[in-house]
Amino acid sequence: MNRLSASKYIPRRMVECLLFLSEIVVLNVPEWILGEKSSGKNVPPIEKRIESSIAASRYSMADSVARGGRRKVAVLTGGAGGLGLIAATAFAEAGYHLIIGGRAREQGEKAIETIRTKTQNPHVEFIYLDLASLKDVHRFAEEVSKRSAVIDLLVNNAGVMDLPSFRPTAEGFDSQFGINHIGHYLLTHLLLPLVEKAPNARIVMTASAAHYGVDQIPYLAITSPKTYDRIRNYYGSKLATVMFVRHLAKQLAQTHPDITVNCLHPGSCNTNLFKNSLLLSVLTTIGLQYLLRPPVRGARTIIYLSLSEEVEGVSGEYWFDERIRRRSAARFSNKAVGIPELGSSHL
Repeated sequence: MNRLSASKYIPRRMVECLLFLSEIVVLNVPEWILGEKSSGKNVPPIEKRIESSIAASRYSMADSVARGGRRKVAVLTGGAGGLGLIAATAFAEAGYHLIIGGRAREQGEKAIETIRTKTQNPHVEFIYLDLASLKDVHRFAEEVSKRSAVIDLLVNNAGVMDLPSFRPTAEGFDSQFGINHIGHYLLTHLLLPLVEKAPNARIVMTASAAHYGVDQIPYLAITSPKTYDRIRNYYGSKLATVMFVRHLAKQLAQTHPDITVNCLHPGSCNTNLFKNSLLLSVLTTIGLQYLLRPPVRGARTIIYLSLSEEVEGVSGEYWFDERIRRRSAARFSNKAVGIPELGSSHL
């Protein structure tokens, strides 16, 4: 039980679940209750604007290819199910050559067949990727580079949550932090040379409002089973993502200002992300799932940040429901975005 006594653990889990339930209630009431202002009477709803962006991309891509130009390339992790599958379908519909990276090989192969059939886009493929192994991240990046010399869109979406015990990655890191942040951190840097070759490329990362839950990265708990905390480690992994986005955006603004980097909170959605928590798993099978956001709602901001012309040139921000939100008040430093303290030899 994560080395915590029941007297400390159970109340803590109850508080976490209450916060989770509160978020569900708040995020599913009409936006005007939250104080959000309308964009104006003459502005179409966000769904229509996203559909327009997808259609514009599809027609522009078809015209470019017909004239002998190249097809844009998108790389997406965690695209075989949940929010990722919906985003993947949108990218394929927008005409991209889509490369999905994931650990569930059979599910991934089924996903690409479904996407190809639904979108009539044959340029969709799956490459095995285990973000819990930095060696495999290197292999995946090499496979991607064999298929394309340019990447126009990189979406880091895969993740795990609330693992009940310390599960080490191949390099000995906590899997929550290793998969959610370290694996994506390395993948981004390995693919960055390909991203830099694309005009107006975008990098999008799925973060979480959970990053507000901690004010610093729990470095010791990332490698120590004795200090592992299933809650704080997840929060820390998402804080690291938000920090990384801000740091990378500042870096690219100096060297490649046409590349944008943003992250987002999709909201509490009805996906399999809760499968590792017995309590949340039970709650989401006895009625709570009807209060959760549908995956299509959660994927909306991913698609918006990836394809909409409305966010062109905007970088380094944390988004929720297609709006820029305030990040955690945690101190943002270069130290937090990488993994030098964890052993740079792994890179």
